[in-house]
Amino acid sequence: MKILLLNQTFYPDNVATAQQTADLARFLAKEGHEVSVICDSRSYECRTRIFKREENWCGVKVFRLLTTGFGKRRLRYRLLDSFSFFVSAFFKLTQFPRQDLVISFTSPPLVGVLGTLFCLFRGGESIQWLMDINPDSAFQVGYLKRKSFLGRALNSLLEFTLTRAKYVVVLDRWMKETAIKHGALEASVVVIPPWSVFKEDEPGLEESVRAFKKEHQLENKFLVLYSGNHSVVHPLDTLLETARCLRADETVLFLFIGAGLRTKDVSDYKTKHGLTNIRQLPLQPREKVKASFGAADLHCVVMGSGMSGLVHVSKVYSVLASGKPFVFVGPSESHIGDLIQENQLGEQVEWGNNQDFIKAIQRIRALNPSDHKAIKTKSHQVVREYEPELTLRKFYKEVIESDQRGSVPLSYEVSIP
Repeated sequence: MKILLLNQTFYPDNVATAQQTADLARFLAKEGHEVSVICDSRSYECRTRIFKREENWCGVKVFRLLTTGFGKRRLRYRLLDSFSFFVSAFFKLTQFPRQDLVISFTSPPLVGVLGTLFCLFRGGESIQWLMDINPDSAFQVGYLKRKSFLGRALNSLLEFTLTRAKYVVVLDRWMKETAIKHGALEASVVVIPPWSVFKEDEPGLEESVRAFKKEHQLENKFLVLYSGNHSVVHPLDTLLETARCLRADETVLFLFIGAGLRTKDVSDYKTKHGLTNIRQLPLQPREKVKASFGAADLHCVVMGSGMSGLVHVSKVYSVLASGKPFVFVGPSESHIGDLIQENQLGEQVEWGNNQDFIKAIQRIRALNPSDHKAIKTKSHQVVREYEPELTLRKFYKEVIESDQRGSVPLSYEVSIP
């Protein structure tokens, strides 16, 4: 089959959607399909970094587009970059040959409109893979008003893509409910969770962790780590307030790794309160993620208020692969709340309750080696259910092979055993 993947980010970019799109593309190519990718020629975070316009990567034909490089310092700059990608992708697709399947992701938001139009005019089937659900997320954070003309127009475009997709892939049961509310047929919605970007107990992990700690002078600290996109949909206020409350304890260090609009919030808060127990590092390349995650004594996983069913915090799978304890700051009615309740792993803290966060840190610091071993063992048991080989194989069986048979099942949800 000829399969086209449409997403703004792709290898060698190291943001989450780039890594997962690359994993999927490589997997499909290994299965013998003719796989193409249309993506941005600029790095998502560092817009001055430009990748090769065309290449064959692991048997995948990669086509990178010319776009603007204003960056993410302001929302309007980010929108201009996204718009330039839309324009370039539109013209590229007018010259692109027919595909059997077009898999559209959600970077930038609603790029699936282009995939849907391409299939309508050229033929083939559209698959919408929702890593998040916009414009709902924009409504939730106040960027857009749901009843405004623009809000209604964008909402109509989302429903246009979902009602015309043969399959709609979502990441959890909460997102499935949202997709159905937007017009997706229940029989077409597939729940495929993401996967960890590294495996548990990889060879050389302990050595790479020690090297990471030494490189960044993190030895002899109880390291509380937040790693990932510093997004407006996941405010870090509770973590920052907890760091301020623990400023007198020189043994606890809060490390923020990643990029996004809210990295400035962290640096501004640190400066405003003169905090020496906060450190910041840029987004780490994929080959170093296992070391940075393994260096943590406690992971922080954050989901913004009202975001359950709109986003899926995929880094929790890498947290599980690290085998370290974690605290979830967010709603219990969410995919992470489900994971905590079903597996008795991690702790959940409500937004703004930094005193409970402090108590969670104290409890975790008091754990003995056997407690940590039990957490690691249980975490690794759970994360094995989300290994890339397993998850991608289920996607292939339930979507690609089903499409080749030309049928849509009556009840359509992939459950991870």
